[in-house]
Amino acid sequence: MPTGEPVGKIIVKQGREEAVQRRHPWLFSGSVEGMEGKIQPGDVVDVVSHDGTWLARGFANPQSEVPVRIATWNPDERLDEEWLWCRLQQAWRRRQELSIPDETDAFRLVYAESDFLPGLIADCYADFVVVQLSTPAMERWRETLAAMLTELLNPKGIFERGDMDTRLREKLPPRVGPVRGETPPERLTITENGLRFWVDVWKGHKTGFYLDQRDNRRRAAPYLMGERVLNAFSYTGSFAVYALRAGAKEVINLDTSAEALRLAEENAALNGFEGRVRSLEGNAFQVLRKFRDEGERFDAIVLDPPRFAPTKAVLENALRGYKDINWLAMRLVKQGSYLVTFSCSGMVSPELFQQVLFAAALDAKREVLILERLTQSRDHPILLTFPESEYLKGFLCRVE
Repeated sequence: MPTGEPVGKIIVKQGREEAVQRRHPWLFSGSVEGMEGKIQPGDVVDVVSHDGTWLARGFANPQSEVPVRIATWNPDERLDEEWLWCRLQQAWRRRQELSIPDETDAFRLVYAESDFLPGLIADCYADFVVVQLSTPAMERWRETLAAMLTELLNPKGIFERGDMDTRLREKLPPRVGPVRGETPPERLTITENGLRFWVDVWKGHKTGFYLDQRDNRRRAAPYLMGERVLNAFSYTGSFAVYALRAGAKEVINLDTSAEALRLAEENAALNGFEGRVRSLEGNAFQVLRKFRDEGERFDAIVLDPPRFAPTKAVLENALRGYKDINWLAMRLVKQGSYLVTFSCSGMVSPELFQQVLFAAALDAKREVLILERLTQSRDHPILLTFPESEYLKGFLCRVE
């Protein structure tokens, strides 16, 4: 595991020091002039300018497009077990100060760089903690992290969801399974703002549930109380359950996954709304076109699509997709009704997403008012020096 002592140096190209000096936590390979020392993936390294000036300290992975994840700008700080324990305690204290554990037993405990722990995601689901380790340094600390999380929270078990693309990019093998303590069941239940949900931490999206939408579900609920609500890209139907509690008569959950739709029905039943959701399996673009052709209308529509733009190479196609799906939704909502729309693509800024909605409204020939701007929940804080930490953006709109 990392000892805390730097084993070598990463030298930054002349003229490329500004990002490090501005405290961006990633040093990209294009900014690296060279390396000194026998540096292995996961080692602690110092980052220095071309003339040898000390800039920062972090964890190395020479095999990555991001050869250094910077963890401190303090030359006296050691990146050792004491550092790790301190950062975990600070992350837990921040959630407690925000009273997040009082509102829910499912929340993000550690959000990587935004909690100053690059390469680590830790999500709490009732009596279990699910971790994602996306760097060699955190991989080395796997057992230590499990022990520390057990001491900090006393959960029944620590479970790993190491099946994300970021591990592959860091040349780490995929891995899913228990790390410490009890093995979680195939499904477990969580409580959020007085509602209950089934969660599959073994195979569900992300670590099992869209924790980043918790605050948005609560904020959107008062606008989702109409006769007919369409919940497109519904996954396991969390927005539907909030809508039904708010007073919606019927919610249509639309998703490509039959398994997710079954779980959405069970989530509705778990909260006493059995029979008030309708499941529709299919491609949202195709189904919404069919609704348009058939003259269907809705009192509210929620659009929470998957990430359309994982890289810059597909950004243009992604923007067309966002425009198309929102144009269709604007055609389908009744006059004076509501559209809650999201993008979780980090490559799409809030400003760019708003421009897409503007173009969609023009083509749909509808007047659209932005009532609220939405972002990821408070346990996914946005680090000002790391704009990549802001990925979820949304707009709550009234369509005239």
